[in-house]
Amino acid sequence: MNLQDLLQTKHKEIIFKQKDQARMILAYHTYGNGICFGGIRLLDSKAGEKAVKDAVRLSEAMTYKLAFINAPYGGCKAVVFEPIAGKSDQFLHDIGTLIEEEKGRFIPAIDFGFEPDDAKIIRETTKYIFAIKDSEFGQSGVTTAYGVVEGIKASLHQAYGSDTIKGKSFAIQGLGSVGSILAQELITLGGIVSVSDVDEAKLDPFRNSASIVSPIQIPYLEVDVFAPCGPAYIINQNSIPNLRCRIIAGGANCQLEDEIADDQRLQEKGILIAPDYVINAGGVMQGIEELTGGHPEKAIQRLDLIADNLMRIYAISKQQGKGTYAAAKEIALSKIKN
Repeated sequence: MNLQDLLQTKHKEIIFKQKDQARMILAYHTYGNGICFGGIRLLDSKAGEKAVKDAVRLSEAMTYKLAFINAPYGGCKAVVFEPIAGKSDQFLHDIGTLIEEEKGRFIPAIDFGFEPDDAKIIRETTKYIFAIKDSEFGQSGVTTAYGVVEGIKASLHQAYGSDTIKGKSFAIQGLGSVGSILAQELITLGGIVSVSDVDEAKLDPFRNSASIVSPIQIPYLEVDVFAPCGPAYIINQNSIPNLRCRIIAGGANCQLEDEIADDQRLQEKGILIAPDYVINAGGVMQGIEELTGGHPEKAIQRLDLIADNLMRIYAISKQQGKGTYAAAKEIALSKIKN
């Protein structure tokens, strides 16, 4: 899909904005009640059309994610290009200024490419970024990871008739704020875990409790569950023929490069995939609690909704002979009003 095609979407707005070195693409897929949730991710300065694709695809996924948790908010996404010289405090402050200019209709948390301390600096120039490290609510990765565990249990039940994690094998790609918590939780529950990350330091806590695998090999291990928790679009026409997992259930956004074709390929191959915008909804549940003056524990208490949604999707997929993403989108669209 080229840039012209990307810009012919049914989004409400796609905005290109800049302050000094901070160049941002902000995509509003839906407006909801006038407040829109979505992450802000960092890409290479030369990302070009990929950045537009990410903003477009991820904002649409956020709309569906919010629909599945029965939230009235709109879906949006921001992508920022990283300067060649790297992130500076001024660059992060300028990102905050660009967020502040949206006057509260865009409520983000940090996503791929940003570190927890970056959000604290961004917060110095905007009051509209949530899930800040060391705050009362803290980072949303923990809640997201716990939600992924609930989704994995539902997926195991669908595939094997039991949601027991003990003794099952897992391959976790990416040990960021979600993947690291997910890996530890699965180990605690008795799972046989393999992990990978491009950052060697993130592997250190797992050297005595998990198998360390190269990032190139991790998707193709013969395991019960492959859990992508890193970059987008890793499930595609090139990778699918080599997959040897029974289930794909992870925290990464936009795991399928081609949501329609890859969904069909996985169904034909007999691999059950949990749609990402359903299984990783825990973080936005936490964000809503923070926005509305709630409590982080209330988000944790709602995580069983993820398993309920997945079981409904799996039932429709099986009954109608369609992929799980096709079933999920059908349900989401029936819930969306604006």
